[in-house]
This record gives sequence, structure tokens and C-alpha cells, in this order.
Amino acid sequence: MKQVIKQAIRTFAFCYPLPETAPDFNFKHMKISLSILLSFLTITLSAQHSPVFPEPAHVEHTTGKLVFNGELKLESNRDSEKGYAYFHELFERDHGVHLLLSDSKDASVHLQLIHTLVYTEGYQLDVSEKGITIQYSNYQSLCNAMQTLNQLIQDPNVLEGIHISDEPAFGYRGFHLDCSRHFFTIAEIESLIDQIAKLKYNRFHWHLTDDQGWRIEIKKYPKLTSVGAWRDSTLMGHFSKQPIEYEHQKYGGFYTQEEARKLVEYARIRGIEIIPEIEMPGHARAALAAYPELSCTEQQLPVVGTWGVFDDVFCSQEKTRTFLKDVLDEIIEIFPYPVIHIGGDESPKVNWEKCPKCKMVMEVNHLHNTHELQSFFITDMEKHLNAKGRTIIGWDEILEGGLAPNAQVMSWQGMEGGIAAAKLKHQVVMTPTSYCYFDYYQSGHPSEPLAIGGYLPLEKVYQFDPTKGIDDPYKRYILGGQANMWTEYLSTIHAVEYQAFPRLLAMAEVLWNRSKVPYHSFVESLSEYYLPQLKKDGIHFSTSFLDPTLQYKNSENGITYDLLKPINEVSFYRNNEAVNSINIKRSEKPVTQALEIHSKIGNQELRTCSYRFTSHLALGKAVTFDTKPHEKYNHNGNLGLTDGVVGGKPWKGNEWLGFNEDTIQFTLDMETLAKFSSIQIETLNDPGSWIYRPEHFQIQISSDGKKFKTVAKAKLNGDLIRVQKKMKARYVKVTIFNKELIPPGQTGAGFTPWTFINEIILSK
Repeated sequence: MKQVIKQAIRTFAFCYPLPETAPDFNFKHMKISLSILLSFLTITLSAQHSPVFPEPAHVEHTTGKLVFNGELKLESNRDSEKGYAYFHELFERDHGVHLLLSDSKDASVHLQLIHTLVYTEGYQLDVSEKGITIQYSNYQSLCNAMQTLNQLIQDPNVLEGIHISDEPAFGYRGFHLDCSRHFFTIAEIESLIDQIAKLKYNRFHWHLTDDQGWRIEIKKYPKLTSVGAWRDSTLMGHFSKQPIEYEHQKYGGFYTQEEARKLVEYARIRGIEIIPEIEMPGHARAALAAYPELSCTEQQLPVVGTWGVFDDVFCSQEKTRTFLKDVLDEIIEIFPYPVIHIGGDESPKVNWEKCPKCKMVMEVNHLHNTHELQSFFITDMEKHLNAKGRTIIGWDEILEGGLAPNAQVMSWQGMEGGIAAAKLKHQVVMTPTSYCYFDYYQSGHPSEPLAIGGYLPLEKVYQFDPTKGIDDPYKRYILGGQANMWTEYLSTIHAVEYQAFPRLLAMAEVLWNRSKVPYHSFVESLSEYYLPQLKKDGIHFSTSFLDPTLQYKNSENGITYDLLKPINEVSFYRNNEAVNSINIKRSEKPVTQALEIHSKIGNQELRTCSYRFTSHLALGKAVTFDTKPHEKYNHNGNLGLTDGVVGGKPWKGNEWLGFNEDTIQFTLDMETLAKFSSIQIETLNDPGSWIYRPEHFQIQISSDGKKFKTVAKAKLNGDLIRVQKKMKARYVKVTIFNKELIPPGQTGAGFTPWTFINEIILSK
């Protein structure tokens, strides 16, 4: 009972911090009241959640218990000796348990190396009054077993009897960190590796080069770090903000080869392999600042201090390819893992199209277009690495122009690229933006720290399925999935941690056990066991998953927002009164109201969520979409444009409807004839995110839904579609026209631009 009380105090005292570095946060330290404590004891004693993350494949509680009084003796063999220093530190730091190496006779943790286990990372773990037995197949599976044993310890003196038979659903479980946009020290990266090791991740994808900085020492080309590792300014605020402002201060850093080698060994001891990424042919401005002769224009340009995609890429000439092969030769001497990431994404062809050197390469190699030229470029790199026993992996754009024969594909633009590669019998890592981009907002809370955009709450991460939509014969080509952390807006390790946790836990569950535990139980379990450990480790994490989920439905006089609980024990209050829903009444003129919802357990407040709703004539009225919103940016169904939520800027994906079509059409039904004198719809312009302001629009009205009269047809000036005249109608049909394709030289050139819109507001 004493241990349960201690656990309750740790959980509610420590599991709700927000980052100290984030603006506009008001965090009050928690105080534990008797009522909360008793409430939590009831939850704890009845729930019996596993303390192991991710949840093992099979758990069976057995009779008996092992009393070990703060000391465990690990059987000595080659594998345990290899990891002993780490295992000793892990058990000592987390629980104060002293782990010793011992011969088999005196050991309390017995090891059985069994090469015939079905899954190479699988293991079996048994705890009884006689001791602990671990069956494992290699060092990686021993690491997994030791992480499980460490998490099972809730009392540093006693372990309950248990049998665990465990193996991962996917062999590739990755975490990606961008160290180019912002630089992080080796110590900070080690801290992240410690955390992902606890969650049984086995790949760390290290993004080392990009337009904003070259971060790895290459001895043959010293200017890559003396010049390419440093920029003179950095964008302030969001990329979409105008006018753009910069912090004019030198910024950068790089890792020596010796530092990188030490990190590789640090990760391997924790069961993690490091995959380095050297971007090519695009995202090369930092390298070209050091060696401009490797570009098509040979123009001297600085390392850039803003974000986006740039036309200046590596030239396809042989001299440039030789340079990159030299770079890769040094990279493979540092990183022993057989897979090397070569980027391949977002590489504009503008300069290639007019470059005489590129045209010569195309002519000599009988290439018909610049997409085939990129394929030739990537294939040349692949041949070089294959000859040295290595395999390449690249972002899904490497499919364009033909996939290199042995390449693996990392599918980020959606699942489609990965599915296409799997059908070609290429191995695939799924990492689509809609589930795996952890630089996206994880909450619609107004005080969330600045992020690139998008919306990816914890629950959606938990719904990720890397094999969704793939025919059974091709599922074997899906290696697994990866969480990606891009750092344009994450300048400190605390900011990275806040975006990563606890979403990394949800991703770990997906990749290890396919989210077999219901989400509700998962949230209770992470609150009880996992968040207190993060707090103890000094990790900054988000508690946004405790915010209410708003479920919208129209009502007779407007719209009702039902407040759905993340866990049963949470209650919501407004103006000191318990609430389960909010009703916003329709109004003749736009009226914006702010309100606060307080999340509590007992009398203890956890979070305060601020909301802004705009009432108007069309509030809660249904919209029929002839052009359906994209599934990534489609919320609240036919109320998505009349839910009272007006999207802010910088944008968050839960506030806007997004369409990946050049023409959009929808019809509002006011249910009866209505008089109004104003129609307005706001649009979004963020070219860096492939979102473009529409070019023109048309608005028509009708009384019967059959005959429509055009009341406005115009070119769009600015972000606001607005019509002001006296009108009377039941139906309002809106047609919005955007560019067919993103123009050359722009981010996403050649693709259909995204169109984002929010509330359609009618008023008298």
C-alpha cells in the first residue's frame, strides 16, 4: 500500500509540466489533496495496468514473488558484459537497484542464449521466487528484455511473479532528429537516445545536412564545416509571417568524426543503430556555400537562415557526384550500420533544366527529362555504396523517374509512395506526415508553442498502421515506421522533448504491438507509470492529451460542443460549474466569445484550455461538399465550415479545412429562406507548406437548390473572400479556383497546391 501511495503522489505531482521555455504558459506546481489521493488509489487498485512500455505481446501473472532487497546479480556472459555498464546505470538511476555481474551459480538473473527464437528481437522473461530467467537470441533482444525488467520494478526490493513472451510487430522502429535547422549537443542527443532505448526503438535517423547547416566533419572537404556549418541569421517567428524578420546572429556547430563514432557506440550499447542522412541532390545550400562550383550556377551564396525549398541544388555533373562519393566514403567509415540515407526529397529541377552541364549528362546517358536525371543521380550513388556493401534509403521522391534497383524508400508524403515501392518489391519505412511528423501541433490550445503547422494529437499517433491499405503479399516489404522531428521551430532540446513526449510512446506502442491496448487504457497507463518516470528523468513533456475532445453537433439555436473525457477520472468546469457540453447560440452579426474550460481530478486543476468561438447566422448549418476535404484536414464533417471555429495564424491543422484540388465547390444549406448582407470566408497563404491563396472565386445563391444566381465572381485580393450586398436565399454555393500546379521555383513545384479555408460566416 505504501508503494501505491508513493506512486500516486509521483503521478499527480509530476505528470503535468509544460516547457519552461515556451511563451505564454502559466504552470502552477501541483499540490496533492487527500481527496485526489484516495481517488487515485481507487483507480490504481482497480486498473492493474502494465508498467511496461510498450506493452508486451503476452503477459501472464504468476504466483510467488522474488525478494531481492535492492540488489540483482546478472549472469555474466559476452552479451551481459557488453551492456553491463549501461544496465547498471539504468537500474541504479531509475530505482536505486544495484546490479552486479555474477557467475551462473550465484546469479539472480539467469540468461539463456537461444538462437532459435522466432523473432530476432524477441525474448521471454520469467520471474518467480527462485529468480529471474531471460531467454534471448542476440544482444538486441537482451537489451529489450532488460528494459522490460527495469520497468517491472515498482518496488526496489520485490518483484511479483510474471511470465512475459514478447516480440515486436515491426523490425524497424525509428526516431528521426533534424540537427541542421537547429543544432543539438552530443549530450542532448544522448539524452534522447536514452529515452527511445527505454521504449525499444532500434533506429536513430540522424539528419546531418540541409540548407541551413552542414553538421558532420568531412576531412577531405574542411570548408563543409568551417563555412557550411554556420549561418549569419535565423528566421524569427513563423515562415508565413510577413514581413519576414531575422535574428542577425551567427549560429551553427558541427560534430567531429570522433564525436560521431562515440555516439554510434553509445547508441549500439543501448540496442540502437544510427542511420546518417546526407541530403542530395536538393537541400544543399550549406554545402554549396562552401563549394559553389558544385552547383549549376557556381554562384557564391550564403548558408540560408530561413526555411523552405531552394532552387540551388547539387549539379548532376560528374565532379559533383565524385565529391559526394568522397563524402559518403568518409561517412561509411564512421557509421557501421549498412543503410545510408541519401535524402532525395524536394529537389527543384529549375536550374537543371537550363544547365549546360546537366544537359550534357542527360545526352550522354540517354535521359529524357530531369526526373530521369535525378534517378540517374541517385542510382549512381547507390552503385557506389552497393559496391562497398551498403544500401541506400531515400525519401519517396526517389521513386520519380524510376527507383534505383536496390533502394529502400522512406514514405513521407503519404502512404502511397510506400505502397508503390512495396509493389515493386522494395523495402519501405512508413513515415507519413499525417501520423509521424512530430513537429506538428499536438493540441489546438492557443498557448501551444510555435510549430510549423498541422495537427497531430496523441490519439491519432496511436491510430497509425504502417500496413494500412497494403495488399497482403506486399506487407512483408514494410519494415516498420518512424517518428520524424524537424526542428525549424524547435531551437532548444526542451522544445524537442515537449514535441516528442508522450507521442513517442504512442508510436512505440504502434510499432511494437500494433496498439493492442485500447486508447483509454493506454492513456491511464502512461499517466500512472510513464509520465512520472519522464519527470524523474528531467524530460519536458506535453499533457495536451488531457484536454477535452470537442464533439460538434448542430442544435436548434446554434451548435453544441460535447466535451469528451480523455480518461474517466477527469471532470470539466466552466465558471466553477461542472460542464459536459457547451452551447453557442446563432447570431445575426458575428460575435466572438472566449471561454475557459478547466480540467480537474477531484478539486485539483490539471490544465486550463482557452477557446474562441464565433457565432453568426450560419452557425451549425450543414454544408454539402462537392469537393471533399482531404482526410488529413477534414474535421467535423458537414459542420466543418460552420462550427464557430475560425482558424488562426500561424495555422493549426485542426482549425482549417484543407483541399488538395485546384477547384473546390461546396453548398451551404440555411434550411429556410434567410436574409443576409455579408458572406465571408478566410483563406490561407503559406507557400512554404505548399498552401497557396486561391486565385479567384464565385458565389451563387438559390431559393430551391436548383436555380442559382451568381452574386459575386472575382479575383481574390488578399486572404479574405467577401461579398457585401443584400441577399435572400436558402442555399449558398461557393466555388474556389486555385492554380493547377505550384509554379517552378516554389516549394512543391509541379504539384497541386493545397487550398485551406475556414468558417463561412453569414451576417445581416
